[in-house]
Amino acid sequence: MACTAIAVGAVTMPLSASADTGVVNGAGPIKEFAPFPTPLSYPCEVISDNQGILWSDQFVGNSYGRVDPNTGAVSQVPLPNLLGLPGGQNKGPDGTIWFVEATGNGLGHLDPATQKIETIPFPWGNIGPVTVPTVGSINTGLGVPFDDSFGKDGKLYFASIGLNYIGSYDTQTGQWEQWPITTPLSGPIAMEKGPGNTIAIAEGTGNKIGLFDVYTHKLTEYPIPTPASLPGGLEVSPDDQYLYFGETLGNKIGRLDFATGEIKEYDLLALRNGLPSNVGTGNPLPNPGQLRFGSDGKLYIMQGTFTGGNQVGQLDVNTSEYHELNTPTAYSSPCDLNNTVPGKIYFGEFTGNRIGYFDIPVTTDISNTFPVFG
Repeated sequence: MACTAIAVGAVTMPLSASADTGVVNGAGPIKEFAPFPTPLSYPCEVISDNQGILWSDQFVGNSYGRVDPNTGAVSQVPLPNLLGLPGGQNKGPDGTIWFVEATGNGLGHLDPATQKIETIPFPWGNIGPVTVPTVGSINTGLGVPFDDSFGKDGKLYFASIGLNYIGSYDTQTGQWEQWPITTPLSGPIAMEKGPGNTIAIAEGTGNKIGLFDVYTHKLTEYPIPTPASLPGGLEVSPDDQYLYFGETLGNKIGRLDFATGEIKEYDLLALRNGLPSNVGTGNPLPNPGQLRFGSDGKLYIMQGTFTGGNQVGQLDVNTSEYHELNTPTAYSSPCDLNNTVPGKIYFGEFTGNRIGYFDIPVTTDISNTFPVFG
């Protein structure tokens, strides 16, 4: 893998290159399960349920993909809402899976034990639900939610692109609340657990990172130094002091200091010594998206999710050492990843139509970075 330098703010550190062996600094090589039955189902996020079964939201296939990692068996469960399009997902305290329906204008709920899925429409901006004879149920609307996250208060939070608000749903009482996002047309494309009592929001078109306190309901927004960076993935550091985020068009990883509000950036393009190792098999630009800390303490980054990439980046945030792993499937578009199984990283491949994974060492406790109930 090519890895020669990284720029953190204005500081550049030279590093030595490593060979393209398929194994990167203890991680890899990437392996893949069989593709899902529906072609181009576009699986993205991966959750490991309480029995160790893997579940992935199939954005275009409007289904949930299921993979048994022990046997390799692959299957699907369709959404009852024909216009749902499942997006961001999180595991609740009872082990069930909660997700947003991007065009379904609501939340989805999957019970892994029974494989039953239900739709819970938002109380705002709904068109439906209606039942079409011989076709099924349809609910849609104006919300366009893309992601969600459980807060420290136990409520499920989600962001609405269409109506530009932050919403919450109490899964125990069924109570809904919403708060407007300060920046108009902010494009809240990603949401994750943030530092302290916050939920973090990536404002894709607003080019800001938002931190929403779930108790005070105060939203603080931080402009990103690189213009039009298109922030995507979010991940809190194990010490709860920093929030890392991917800058898809900026080709950088940002780091927000929770105490000072200062943002520093890791320039991924500055890492490379000559051409990347994926020429001919994927988009050569990093275009970083979702990211998670692994059980080895490294930050793993999905690259080229929406631009036909085929690499997973590995960044040591302490030494600034950077490497890349290639997926066996060309132009696989790795989408989102799961770090809740120590020693493993699982991820969905948007255009690869399958779940990929690789092994990593278990050398550090990163439990604070796992989803609240994950």
